[in-house]
Amino acid sequence: MIKNSYKPLRIAVIGAGVRGTSLARKLSTSEFPTQVVAVAEPNKLRRTAFAREYALPEDAQFPSWQAFADSSMMCDAVIIATMDNQHTGPAVACLKRGCHILIEKPLADTFDGCQLIERTQRESGLVVSVCHTLRYMDAFRQIKQIVDDGVLGQLIHIEHMEAIGHLRFTHNYVRGRWSKQENNTFLLLHKCCHDVDFLAWLIDDECARVSSFGSLTYFTPANAPDGSGKRCLQNCRLADSCLYSALRIYVDADLTDRLQDLGKVDTREDRLDAIQHGPFGVCVWQAGNNVVDHQVVSMEFLNGTTVTCTLSGYAAVHGRRTRIQGTKAELLFSEATDTITIRMFSESEPEHIQVQKLDSYHPEDQEIVDNWLSGIFDPMSKRMTVDAREALRTLAIVFAAERSRKESRTVEMEEFYSDSG
Repeated sequence: MIKNSYKPLRIAVIGAGVRGTSLARKLSTSEFPTQVVAVAEPNKLRRTAFAREYALPEDAQFPSWQAFADSSMMCDAVIIATMDNQHTGPAVACLKRGCHILIEKPLADTFDGCQLIERTQRESGLVVSVCHTLRYMDAFRQIKQIVDDGVLGQLIHIEHMEAIGHLRFTHNYVRGRWSKQENNTFLLLHKCCHDVDFLAWLIDDECARVSSFGSLTYFTPANAPDGSGKRCLQNCRLADSCLYSALRIYVDADLTDRLQDLGKVDTREDRLDAIQHGPFGVCVWQAGNNVVDHQVVSMEFLNGTTVTCTLSGYAAVHGRRTRIQGTKAELLFSEATDTITIRMFSESEPEHIQVQKLDSYHPEDQEIVDNWLSGIFDPMSKRMTVDAREALRTLAIVFAAERSRKESRTVEMEEFYSDSG
């Protein structure tokens, strides 16, 4: 057994929120021997809870990644699961400290940051794995295999949509923690870098040029209906009819499946207090959000394949949708129904494939962790699914799209490839 063949890898976790905690828990169910030896987390409640779960002493608990990086704590590897705009600093510091890294997507929130991490990794010879989860998920792997097997023929065009349910969108990106770009990053990078990575993986060629359009259109003060107020429970006369009434969404029900984000929610009184005073009780037209609510990205690859990737916060049903057109067949995928449909041009009846339905929070995390650890313990076994270099390559498309949107022009990818070496 592998667990008996190696000395346990000492791992620190930077960012003990939902993602960091989830990834850390997969260490105990891996075939590779590991030991969580430290946590760095600015939120004292999260830091204390994480430390309690792993029986970490006081001197193994750090209020910031800087404090950890400056410490004498003996450590072999690090999981980085901070906010998107807090990746570059800890990643570079930990690589220079001699630590392998498993980092939540995106690699960094700027192209310069991605380049710096990739360059530091290359110089160090350490292992960096980036959590682009779609490459590990059953449905997307099946689609990749179908494409690689030539079932669809030569790829001509892909139409892909990241359809965000309208209530989930207002929860996360209007009222929630990702509503302001300055607090995290631009929405395409945060929400769709998975999707662009998947599309580039499918085509397996370099992107030549990118154009993009999008904006914040609807959830602004100018669109606030007559009778609405600054907060749902204070001066709004539309509580009984508003689609986004905090009373209806969070107190009378849990329509977003994100009730825990409010804080203490054990009783109705708790939930009322949360929306009375917290961000989730703010009117969606008065929240001060500034990330886009829809964006479309058009890509042309060197082999001639064209792609559109659309992000929208106005979906009635949440889930990704993909249409792939080849010279032999067309493939349709719906994440909402977990189905792949292939229509061969030579056949009268389509083939329907039912894909595995997700039954837990990010079940692919186990394979993500195992893939990372395998690269550390047995470098010759297999390469990282998404290492720093590959993340840099596909994220360049995302940064090019945002440049296009802001500058109202088509961006040639040579602008980025020449910079990335």
